[in-house]
Amino acid sequence: MKIQQKKLSDQDEKQLVQDYQDGVPISDLLNKYGYSTRKSIYDKIKKHYPLNYTDIIEKHKSTQKREYSINIIDNKFKAYFIGLLLTDGYIYDDRIELDLCDEDCISFVSNILQCPYHKYENKKDSKPIYRIAFRNQAMVNDLKRFGIVQKKSYTIPYLTLYPEEEKYIPYLIRGIIDGDGCIYWTSKHTIGFYIGTMSNDFACWLKDTLENKLFMDDICITQQSNKLWVVRTHKYSNIFKLLALVYDVPFGMQRKYNALREMFRDYNKND
Repeated sequence: MKIQQKKLSDQDEKQLVQDYQDGVPISDLLNKYGYSTRKSIYDKIKKHYPLNYTDIIEKHKSTQKREYSINIIDNKFKAYFIGLLLTDGYIYDDRIELDLCDEDCISFVSNILQCPYHKYENKKDSKPIYRIAFRNQAMVNDLKRFGIVQKKSYTIPYLTLYPEEEKYIPYLIRGIIDGDGCIYWTSKHTIGFYIGTMSNDFACWLKDTLENKLFMDDICITQQSNKLWVVRTHKYSNIFKLLALVYDVPFGMQRKYNALREMFRDYNKND
């Protein structure tokens, strides 16, 4: 619930303006400082920088735009980025957001897109959230092909890729696992991984892709009581292929890359 702040201290107002100049999106400023309209933000900028008010506003708008093109997957990063957006991304009009708990991963994306990221408190637990947000109408239009639209959780489709994009599927899967997947020890001390999604069509695409494109077998789909579809396996040969094809080199989120390699090493050591 957003708490309306009737009055900020002079120091807080200056921090708000500094956040704005650092490129923090308007929606995040509204949440952070308890305002409900853009005018409240603009009024503070005008108060503290009356002579540079227009320049500051225009500069912020320009820094929020990114011209990076994603109309076709033609490298590993684009595949990985789309995988992250499919799971942890949000679309609002012409604006794209990505929230992650791993700073190394958001920093990796930030460096390639040349877009700043920001740290926020997570109200659910003590772990911080790191966010990238920018405006790019062309990218928003391109992402529709992958079902990355506003309120996408239940509507992500069975993806259709161009033939020349299929060689990047391992990194698309890697982005999806880094976003909404888990690599874990089972109760029988074998290694497993799963991906959760609210879309049955997307779950079916994941199963078919893992089996037909990444040469895995016996991929299981189950639906939990909360309507979440879970795509899962703990078959040794599948984990080996995950390691060899998907998590082959350091890239993006280091935590899951390290965990899988350590778990695989420990499993073979004790086998």
